[in-house]
Amino acid sequence: MTDGTVAAAEAFICDSPFPIVTHRGVTSLSAPLPGATPDDNLLVLDSDEIEAAGESEGPETPPPDSLPRATPTPVTRDNPGASGFNGLTHRDQLLAGTGEYAGTQASLEPPDVPLCAGNGFILQAVNLAITAYDTRGDRLVAPMPLNQFFRLRPLVDPETETVNEFTSDPKCYFDPKVRRWFLTILQVDPLPADPAESMRTHVELAVSQTDDPTGGWHLYEIDTTSDGEKGTPEVGACPCLGDQPLIGADAFGFYFSVNLFSFETSELQGAQVYALQKSALLRGALPKVDVLAAPLLEGAGASLQPALVPPRGRFERRSGGTQYFLSSINSGLPEEQIAVWAATNTRSLERCAPDIALDQVFVPSQGYAPPPAALQKPGPTPLRRLLQSLDFDEPLERLDAGDVRMQQVYFADGKLWSGLGTAIADPERAGIAWFIVAPDVRHGLTARMVNQGYIALDDTTSAMFPAVAVNARGEGAIAYSLSGPGLFPSVGYSLLDERGAGLVHLVADGARPEDGLTGYTAFGGEGVSRWGDYSGAAVDDDGSFWLAAEYIPDLPRSTLANWGTFIAHVRRDATDPEPPRP
Repeated sequence: MTDGTVAAAEAFICDSPFPIVTHRGVTSLSAPLPGATPDDNLLVLDSDEIEAAGESEGPETPPPDSLPRATPTPVTRDNPGASGFNGLTHRDQLLAGTGEYAGTQASLEPPDVPLCAGNGFILQAVNLAITAYDTRGDRLVAPMPLNQFFRLRPLVDPETETVNEFTSDPKCYFDPKVRRWFLTILQVDPLPADPAESMRTHVELAVSQTDDPTGGWHLYEIDTTSDGEKGTPEVGACPCLGDQPLIGADAFGFYFSVNLFSFETSELQGAQVYALQKSALLRGALPKVDVLAAPLLEGAGASLQPALVPPRGRFERRSGGTQYFLSSINSGLPEEQIAVWAATNTRSLERCAPDIALDQVFVPSQGYAPPPAALQKPGPTPLRRLLQSLDFDEPLERLDAGDVRMQQVYFADGKLWSGLGTAIADPERAGIAWFIVAPDVRHGLTARMVNQGYIALDDTTSAMFPAVAVNARGEGAIAYSLSGPGLFPSVGYSLLDERGAGLVHLVADGARPEDGLTGYTAFGGEGVSRWGDYSGAAVDDDGSFWLAAEYIPDLPRSTLANWGTFIAHVRRDATDPEPPRP
């Protein structure tokens, strides 16, 4: 072709839309604080609806003699350099909503606790609601249903108690380079009236128009059904649910990964990474897109956790721009390696036809295995007592400690920092395995383990759902929940640097046991309450840390659940009385 023909062809490609992405308009988080509190309600998502949203029971814990053993981590209630305040609660989530959204929320566990911070704001979401705070902990806007924020239909029809438009798994990030906020949720359409049509699933994406999260946002919708229809790739036994979107960003793109579960078979079909042109998202324009398939690789090709970059941190610009990911091996058995992934040539997102490559290597690691459910301290459980009076045999709930999927990742000081939940033996309880990995893409992808270790208490108390945040100097903190026979569900954190993790800081004591619907047989449970599914951690502009996790506060509850969240601020100069543990 002549140069003119090539230019014309490229122009045609650039002008062609990427049909899996649509711009849905604008929204705002500027809802006023309420003057009066509406009444509680009893709307519940039934087990079929929760299963349709991709929730499933994890594998059983392997025999104790195959589990990791860890030196106990000392615990302290001395928290110099740390402060905090209560975040969103189940009651906040349930009673959120104005206009047509009032009274349309449902009782749902777990909360999921994403958190992001920057420019003097803290943005917090839970599964069904979102709000913003200033750095003093003052709430700036009333809790808003995520369906209302994203301008979707109300979650539940209060007259029929049926789900209109299911949403779940929120994630957020303040990009310190472009000074904008990014927020995602999973969305699932209702079953279509025509059986010949497939149910569709999307990721809803909001991108702020300024550095103020209480202002305007652009709304996007990305089709993740992956059945070859409407511009989506055709994958295995899809149409599929694109479960638990996980987010990150580099210099050129915004990324999310999803696990594809077949609507027909419920089996995992693999993971996909969606790369979206960041500069277009900031303008409110349709972005260029590349969809990358991740092979299963015996369990490593799922839940690819994209890396975030802290303020004053450096994006990886080698190999034409690189976005890193970490994943674990979720086989249900003890494992001793993790996976590092690199999406290279991300600069091509600025061209007409992006051409990004996804590579992967394994890195030998310390052992990890699916964690057991956590014990909790006995105490007042009014919902349980009510159910027992109705002849339901309800023991004190245990807490679901999740599985071994990799949690939040930061790329800071040239390294990837993350953690996951694991079983710890002698005695058996849930703990945390953390990892510091150095990746390199100069001559193809390579990676080496810099340091690793465990956070584990010295009795049957469990640590669950870690979230790691690390600043540009390589100083970090890990947020998590704690629970055990002598401790109501509480919030802890540990300091982290290249030398290792520090003490367990108990920063928010729980006030009573978890007493929510999901563990009780009356609601289809089996004695284990949903918890997590993740905590939140972010680096502020000054290099300090904002951390959030689930616990049980001394606050008003709703009829069917009593969970809350705690948001802690840890200064950069916070220290331990003992050195970090290697």
